[in-house]
Amino acid sequence: MTDRTLFPEVPENHPDKPLPHNGTTTSKLAAETMKPFATSQEIRVFEFINDRGEHGATDEEQQLGLGMTGNSQRPRRRRLVERGQVADSKTTRKTSSGSGAIVWVAVSPEQPPVAASKANWPTGGRSNPHKSDSAEFVPDFAI
Repeated sequence: MTDRTLFPEVPENHPDKPLPHNGTTTSKLAAETMKPFATSQEIRVFEFINDRGEHGATDEEQQLGLGMTGNSQRPRRRRLVERGQVADSKTTRKTSSGSGAIVWVAVSPEQPPVAASKANWPTGGRSNPHKSDSAEFVPDFAI
C-alpha cells in the first residue's frame, strides 16, 4: 500500500489553487468568483509596481492607478510578495488620510529572494534573537 497525502500541495500558479479568503461563506464565494481574474490582476499589479522602479507604489497608489478596489488589489500584491516578485522597500509614504503606508517595489531577478518568513531570518545562533542575553527567568505561573 502506498502512502498518499490527503491534501497534496497545489503549485502556486495552478488554476485549482484556492484564492485567499477569511473563511466566511461570503469571502469564499468572492474568492471563487475572482479566480478567473486573479492572474490577469496579478500581472497588472506587478507591472504597475515594476513600472515605478525604485519609487515603488503603496497599496493606495496601486488601487487608484489601476482602478481596483483594495479587496482585489491587496490579495494580488500579497501573492506577489509570497513569490518574491515584490518586496517591502523599507520606506513609507503618506496616504490620502495622512497615515504612513509601505512602499512596495518589484524585485529584480538578480536580487536574492526575500526571506519567506521570520523562521528564515538570521538569528546569530540564538534561539530568540530578540531576547536579551541578560534577561532573567520569570516563571509563567506561581504555585
